[in-house]
Amino acid sequence: MISISILRKYVLLLPLSGLAACGSGATSEKAAGKTTAAPGAPVTKISQINVLVDASGGMQGFMHANAPGQAGSGFQQTLTALLSDVNGQKSQQAAPPAFYFVKEATGADPRILVPTTYNELTSAVSTGIQKPALGTELPQMLAEALKLQARKPGTVSIIVSDFIYSPKNIHETWRVKTDVKDALSTADAAKLAVSVFANTSEYRGNFYPGTRTRPQVLHGEKLPYYIWVIGAPERVGQVDGSLLKRLAGQPQAHFNTRFAPPYAALDHFQNAGEWYKADAGPVPAVALTKSVTRKEPAEIVFGLDLKNVPAEWQKAVPQGLRLDPAATNATLLRTWPVAQEPAAAGKPYLQAYTHLAKIRVNQIPGTGALLHLTLPRATPAWVAQTSTADDRNIAKQGAKTFLLADVLQGVADYFADQPSAQLSLDLPVRVQRAE
Repeated sequence: MISISILRKYVLLLPLSGLAACGSGATSEKAAGKTTAAPGAPVTKISQINVLVDASGGMQGFMHANAPGQAGSGFQQTLTALLSDVNGQKSQQAAPPAFYFVKEATGADPRILVPTTYNELTSAVSTGIQKPALGTELPQMLAEALKLQARKPGTVSIIVSDFIYSPKNIHETWRVKTDVKDALSTADAAKLAVSVFANTSEYRGNFYPGTRTRPQVLHGEKLPYYIWVIGAPERVGQVDGSLLKRLAGQPQAHFNTRFAPPYAALDHFQNAGEWYKADAGPVPAVALTKSVTRKEPAEIVFGLDLKNVPAEWQKAVPQGLRLDPAATNATLLRTWPVAQEPAAAGKPYLQAYTHLAKIRVNQIPGTGALLHLTLPRATPAWVAQTSTADDRNIAKQGAKTFLLADVLQGVADYFADQPSAQLSLDLPVRVQRAE
């Protein structure tokens, strides 16, 4: 595995310059409120959005005609809204969005990804798949999506499917993790991210088990479906935080997705000691004066704007956020939601943030140090809860997916050597003594 500490030490010793407002109280709280949060990684423009919708018979139960006045299924409502959002952003990319049906290759038509139009795709979602295809095996679908990415650099692909792993030889289901990992291995793991959004919807018609046993007829029972987003880490983070923002409350899993939440040191909020903001680019930086000692440490509160990161991460931050002190004795004193801060009502500038984190520093090396506020990565509990090893009687089991945990473990194995395998969030903070 790549050592995170090794990766970090090469970005440690950039010079500090341009000392800004003093933390001891030289400026007013009103002025402090105007401080803008440091951006994360530079915004990487998305050249095009690709939307791939599974058109197999197994998806037909989510998409069906509705009587006048009848509400469509949850799947139809969610996907119609998503397709509209994607189509509405066509002026923001270099090329308009591209839409595809996913089907099994045949002798008559060897294509797996069949180009379609926005109107044709929304019609199929609204009224049902007129000629459902045989299903494409999950690893092959992922491999084709990555081939599309390779042909169209700068794009992000959104894949909609039930993601049921069902190999032709059912006796080889034990290969699922390896098959998924191998399907992804055509891409460079450092340059790829995968986000998974889970949802459920009413299902009507034949359900085809991953065990390849006889179909089971369902009459509106809820089954899972998934929206996967693949592309470069920064671009996937952008799509997750914008186009898929309406799914923010849904169960999620993220692999190497790079979120860049704004965060900043707050000049005049519960601070102590004398310290200054320093102009150091995208990474918040503070400079401590000589008056900061073991007996008189500096205490600095950082505002974190996490509204565009997964909801599960936001909930984990108050108890789960950690501080990597690097070569210092810095400690994380407290992390709490702004909503629980009594003083927030009288300080409008705090409303730009969702969370606050207070650190204490009383000594740092003369060359400075790069601290890191981090959130360790954890496997979401919903994955195991939604996975089953036998889906022959899905009506009795409820909303579960055949071997889902193994499918996502295959994705995790592919990214195992990336720093993101250990951390969900990594927010660097530069500290140095003032000159």
